[in-house]
Amino acid sequence: METAIIGPVFKDEAQAARLRAEAAFGASEVSPFLEQLDGQATALEIGCGTGLLLSELAKRFDAISFTGVEPIGPGFAQFADSLDAIEKAHVNIAFIRKRIEDVSSNRKFDLIFSINVFEHLDDWRRAMDICISMLKPGGKLVILCPNYNIPYESHFALPVVFGKSLTLKIFADTIRKIEEKLDARGLWQSLNFIKASQVKRFCAQKGYDCDFDRAIMGRMLDRLEVDTEFRKRQSALARSAVLANRLGAGRLFEYLPERFGAYMKIVVRSAG
Repeated sequence: METAIIGPVFKDEAQAARLRAEAAFGASEVSPFLEQLDGQATALEIGCGTGLLLSELAKRFDAISFTGVEPIGPGFAQFADSLDAIEKAHVNIAFIRKRIEDVSSNRKFDLIFSINVFEHLDDWRRAMDICISMLKPGGKLVILCPNYNIPYESHFALPVVFGKSLTLKIFADTIRKIEEKLDARGLWQSLNFIKASQVKRFCAQKGYDCDFDRAIMGRMLDRLEVDTEFRKRQSALARSAVLANRLGAGRLFEYLPERFGAYMKIVVRSAG
């Protein structure tokens, strides 16, 4: 008898290892916020992809009601069936199959989080406004994504040479090959090159209570030491980054302005 699919279907073990490592990282960063919520709480993930992270969190925090937003856009179409399977397997998960920029809902959430998604949004400013509007009083929006104030593109492990267009011209063949390898055509085009300086300025203009977790770079450098899949993807810089971390670079980032970290974690609080 055929066994029912209750999770993401991976095309190969390499893809599975990569996505499981990403889910484990996301869970480690989001779980402390979920642990602060009560049993009647609601949480929303923006850009849940395969649904793997949401599935793991829903099992661990089974009293919390989870919702995932995922349009299955360019570069991620291969995961459409996984969302259907996960939604059937978990009573505390529901999906909204739209872009966050197109979501209109009166429902409010205690926690909204997004892992490595805001750099792919067509309009991250509108997305942030929508997320803030969906928070309950005292709720939090947690965003983790690369910071393109640093001229490095982490999905492709490439230097950014005077912006997105020129970088594409220089590395077009490499970018094409990586997209084919990942079965993620359109990945480069989806990147918006969001910057910490832009986020900070936008939050100040809107009056949002916004904090940058400057310790995130230390944790990312630590991750290079223990996460073999992550280290493999960042192989161009991994060896020097690990050495720098052992010399104390991770702690140094806690004292530098957020624009100097290649990765950022932003916590935005609603009023009330």
